[in-house]
Amino acid sequence: MRIELPRRKGEIVKAFVVTLLAVLIMFIILFPVYYIFTVSIKPVSTLATTELTLIPRNITAEAYKEVLFGFEGSKISANFTGSIEGLGRLDGDTLYVTDGKITGVVKAGPFTALRFEIPFKEVRFKVDQSGSKEGQFTGEISGAFRLTRINKDGSIGFAVVKNVELKKGELDGITMSGVMEKYIVARNIGSIEVTAVGKFVNSIFFAHLKNSLFIAGLTVILTLIFVIPAAYAFSRLKFFGRDHILYFYLMFTQVAGGLGIAGLIALYGMIVKLGLYDKLPVLSLIYAAGSVPFNTWLLKGYIDSISPDFDEAALVDGASYLQIIRYVLLPMALPGIATVAIFAFIGGWTEFILANLLLTEANQPLSVWIYLLMGGIGRGIDWNYFAAAALLFALPVFIMFMLAQNYVRSGLTVGGLKE
Repeated sequence: MRIELPRRKGEIVKAFVVTLLAVLIMFIILFPVYYIFTVSIKPVSTLATTELTLIPRNITAEAYKEVLFGFEGSKISANFTGSIEGLGRLDGDTLYVTDGKITGVVKAGPFTALRFEIPFKEVRFKVDQSGSKEGQFTGEISGAFRLTRINKDGSIGFAVVKNVELKKGELDGITMSGVMEKYIVARNIGSIEVTAVGKFVNSIFFAHLKNSLFIAGLTVILTLIFVIPAAYAFSRLKFFGRDHILYFYLMFTQVAGGLGIAGLIALYGMIVKLGLYDKLPVLSLIYAAGSVPFNTWLLKGYIDSISPDFDEAALVDGASYLQIIRYVLLPMALPGIATVAIFAFIGGWTEFILANLLLTEANQPLSVWIYLLMGGIGRGIDWNYFAAAALLFALPVFIMFMLAQNYVRSGLTVGGLKE
């Protein structure tokens, strides 16, 4: 026992030093992320300084609230339901409503997104009744509401109410329905209340988030559609020039990627010439095409580790190659496929050069929006807002990786079955 004690003590000291070194390295790697987080929870009025504050004194979520629920009131176009009231006059089959107001509600799913009230001098409806009546008029309506500006005092800067349908109206005991002949334009009048749900749905962040999710999701789908059959073919099938094609497959992509600006100019010219500019699916297709060679290599290596006896048994049972891929390969190669899917998602989520080149502002993803936030360097940047936006941008990738880390680990280590 006396002989073993120094040895055990040395192992403990060695393990302690290694652990301490690992913690130090992790701290250095993660410190920028922690610093960005501290900036994001400081008061919005706080400016960036050279002073490093590890623990902020005043903590607030105002920056995250501004990113998620910040709303400029631009380009809301949605259907609404509501009511109309005013002085009514029925003349033939035309209903005149004067000195009244329209109250409407816009829904976001089951939730209320906004409420508005617009006064008007006169509107006309073509109704299913005829005659001559006057009196107080009330009715239930639905239509389209387009808002382009909200004033700071809560009034409507500019909005249009159109395609209004009178579902049910009452004038001096007469019930009627019909459609509005023209539309109502509201300028600096009325009032509007945007709920938290409405601010989130119509926030700049959420608008770009939808674009990012669409691009990254479609990139994953297209990548898997191309990569899975290709990886299976290169792993299982024997055909002339297979090895040469596989190496050329990857080499050509790397050489083409090195062309840089020249490749971007050629790609931009082709996209514009084909009339595919500002199309989100086109961008996903480009991302998928660029990720196919590497991901094919990656998935092929995993499929190589799966015994071909399963394929042969399925062929003996009369399965086609597509059935083998679906019922045999997919379940057994799930770790490798999950790894490919995550890499494809990250590629589509974080790329901004092509997105900035091939998309207009309305269709740009979060990556471009966050990059453009840095355009204020030298003219003052809201660092709190930028830090909160950057962390929210990175959150989906972090969550996806944490949920699928076991698949990624086994997929990268090629831990398949052995013969």
